[in-house]
Amino acid sequence: MSLIPKIQRSVSVVFRRNIGISAVLAQKGTASDPIQKLFVQKIKEYDQKSKSLGPGKLVDSNPAVEAERQAELNRVAKIYGGGQGIDMTKFPTFDFKDPVLDPINQSS
Repeated sequence: MSLIPKIQRSVSVVFRRNIGISAVLAQKGTASDPIQKLFVQKIKEYDQKSKSLGPGKLVDSNPAVEAERQAELNRVAKIYGGGQGIDMTKFPTFDFKDPVLDPINQSS
């Protein structure tokens, strides 16, 4: 069996695969499935709402959820050494002191 038919077959397979992949890429990122479209739409809506609220705020929350969130944050702060007036976002500072060593090899 000669080498040329094998090469032709390989080129044909590669060409068909590339056509199949480029057909998917030619859709320009639009979702053809209605479920995918709805999912993407909801993600974009959530993104807009979260950007309008600012950082650290919950989207579509109510006072009960906010109170529960604040209680949980207070509980975690208490467990890890936080509290009133302590900034938990600041990296802690450490104060290391050299230990006092007894002198050795000295005559008394």
